[in-house]
Amino acid sequence: MDGVGQLLNPIVQAGNDSLLSLFLNNLDEHQTFWTDPKSDLETIFSKISALLANAATRNHALKTLHFMLPHCPLEIVEEKAQHYITVCEKVCNLHKSPESITLVYAVLKQLLLHSINSAELRKLISSHLSTFILHPLGTNFEASANPHFLTVLEVAMRHYSGVCGALKTRIEQFLYSLADATDPQTVLGTATCMLLLQQIRGGGQHGTLHKKTWEEYYGKLVDTIHELLNKVFAHTPETFDEQTNLECLKLPALPPTNDPLRAAQLVVVRVNNLIVWLEHAIVGAYAVPKPIAPFKALNLVLRGLSVTCGAMSKNAITENVAFGTFLPRIQRSLLGVLDGLINTLGSHMLIFAELICDAFVKCLRATQNVRHGATGQKKSFTQLRAKVYESIAVWCERMNYGSSIENANEQILEHIVRDITPFVGEVTLKMDANSLKRLSSKAKKKLQKERNAATALNQAHSNGAVYAERKEQLIDTGNEELCREALKCLTIVLQSAGCFIKPVTHKLLQERIVPLCFSLVTTNQSTRGLYRDANTRIGLLRSFAALITNPHHRCPPPLQYAMHIFTSLRTADPSVEVRSVAGELARSAELIIHPWKETLYFPVEQASIKEALTNKERQPLAKVLLETEAPIATEIMKAAKLSPSKQTPEQVIEVDDMADDSEGEINESLAVTEGSEESEDRGHVDEITDEPEGWVEEVSNASNHQVEKVTTNGSTGVVNNMESYNDGIIHASTPEDKLAEPSIVSIEDSDEEQQPTPNIADADGDDDDDDVVEVPLDEESGTGSTTSVGKKHSLTHESNGTPNKMAKLSEVENGNDKAKNVDDIVAEMVAEFVDEP
Repeated sequence: MDGVGQLLNPIVQAGNDSLLSLFLNNLDEHQTFWTDPKSDLETIFSKISALLANAATRNHALKTLHFMLPHCPLEIVEEKAQHYITVCEKVCNLHKSPESITLVYAVLKQLLLHSINSAELRKLISSHLSTFILHPLGTNFEASANPHFLTVLEVAMRHYSGVCGALKTRIEQFLYSLADATDPQTVLGTATCMLLLQQIRGGGQHGTLHKKTWEEYYGKLVDTIHELLNKVFAHTPETFDEQTNLECLKLPALPPTNDPLRAAQLVVVRVNNLIVWLEHAIVGAYAVPKPIAPFKALNLVLRGLSVTCGAMSKNAITENVAFGTFLPRIQRSLLGVLDGLINTLGSHMLIFAELICDAFVKCLRATQNVRHGATGQKKSFTQLRAKVYESIAVWCERMNYGSSIENANEQILEHIVRDITPFVGEVTLKMDANSLKRLSSKAKKKLQKERNAATALNQAHSNGAVYAERKEQLIDTGNEELCREALKCLTIVLQSAGCFIKPVTHKLLQERIVPLCFSLVTTNQSTRGLYRDANTRIGLLRSFAALITNPHHRCPPPLQYAMHIFTSLRTADPSVEVRSVAGELARSAELIIHPWKETLYFPVEQASIKEALTNKERQPLAKVLLETEAPIATEIMKAAKLSPSKQTPEQVIEVDDMADDSEGEINESLAVTEGSEESEDRGHVDEITDEPEGWVEEVSNASNHQVEKVTTNGSTGVVNNMESYNDGIIHASTPEDKLAEPSIVSIEDSDEEQQPTPNIADADGDDDDDDVVEVPLDEESGTGSTTSVGKKHSLTHESNGTPNKMAKLSEVENGNDKAKNVDDIVAEMVAEFVDEP
């Protein structure tokens, strides 16, 4: 849209921050602003420079500059960069408000990103970068500005490692001071910068120094976390031995305090931050392959998961109870480290499969809901259990069929079933008075006894009527996330190990999942209860679909209910997302019940398909592909066009104008099929008296689409393998009335012969293709002899014309010839992609 830039100048000059933010956010959609000649960019940036000079309007100008720099032309940035850097240095030295410092580092980050593509701007940034890095290192930096400074430091360490390498010690001390930060963005930024700090100096030969520094950093991180866990579990018995002789990071000492709760909080915050550092050190990008010792980190994870809140509560001192309060948070962070190890090392973690699966089961058993009378309320340890389910899903998804989860699936599925089952209220059945007449005296006494027990129960409920009413309104509130993660875990477990789960377990899961899905259709579970959340209902439908697509062969899936449930929810569910997923699953189930097949009434038109493949360059999509062709593909096509295929002196080759690889593959497969069908109807010819006039053998090769001329007894035939759909069939080059049968035509199937005739033309070595052998009669002896039909298809046989003997003799005499022909074939295939001199 033209003319948008004319509105920016008065808005910048007005100084209205809300109007400026709204306008700049919408300006991003109009990229014509930078190319429109009516947009006077010089005037706009001059106005921004004037606003930067005034302290009252500086923040307003920095906001505008922060938005416009990412899209600004490089020429303008190079021209104005010196002035902007000077203003940023002035703001930093004056120790302005945290908002000003934040905007300064946001603008500086954009200048750093622009300097990657400009040598002049890079020199300018290098001379001033140390000032911006040293500013927060030696002053009382505002905590709110730390995330923005860390983003600038990250970009600087990536692209200006020389400047940052000279300041490595001071940067390391500053990052250590952030070990007790509570802001999540600050913790993640610190973890990223700590990993970059290990590679800002030279890596040595083959990256040996980088490997050494990462290994030392990894070992010190693990030892430091062990030292802090010694404080956490100081009053709790452990199954793991306490770690000693640890080499830790030189972190600042924890602030002294007499409050046990405050002391526990300081230790736990540092433990969690260091665990985040460890996780990022494992999964983060690094200059060289990391020498990861998996058991070192896995031992740390298993140690943290081995202690439970129940074990810590046995020693009910204030410090121990305080640490037990924060224990689930520590264990969630350790499970994140386990996820990082699984995703990074992959199948190398399979040797620890038993330990990992046992840890999952123990953690679920320790956090199960053991409180009585809490049905329908929020369960304990919902976040920790949800994280355990997430880790199980990561393990199964990464290891697939090798996860060994089937060894512990029954214990895990027990917890999953409990967490996905919604609360069901009590149901009271009333008996009609007339039905009492038919009861015996013994039955009446028993009924009276049951009524007395029910009366006592009703009195107990009436005492807490207000609580009962509130409980009815807040059924399973807070358990939605746990249910969602449990359903996701169930889906992935079925996808990765469904075939290894027992049939009876499959049946029990079906008996639980199918009624839950029906409850979404027949009751009001979509608006209340555990499945009031749309994402939870989606997880339930996907777990039902996993039961269908990953069944046990002894336990068929419940397809009879699937279509009814999916089609009903496709229109009846109040959520758009659920309706969309239900429609998707309904189409998938339909393909299972009624798979696609070729119709009998509308057969495929092979001629039209072949013509479309031959002239595919005429398609509209082909023109788009040529216009948007990748550079690598262009170079390959040029090399293929410039390099001619090798030709043997005995073989004449004509190259088609436009030949398609897919068409050649179709013709070749059809040639084999139809040739084998004709071989059943045609028997071996025992005796031939007439001399053949001539014949042409068509052989389609997918690697090079060529036309071959075969000369026999003075007659020559030229056949284009693109003109005939029945490749591999012998055609005559003369009219039918003048055609004489060849001497010996034997079609040998490789599955029936013990020593099949080697087919040189088949470069892929497919043993299922039929071998066509033609042996004309010798004029003098009257026996079969071979005629050279080209180096690629030449076969030599004995004069007696027996196919088996000819095949044996051909193998002995033409052994070297075969190897040479294979080399030629390989050379021709390579020549299509590489331009040989």
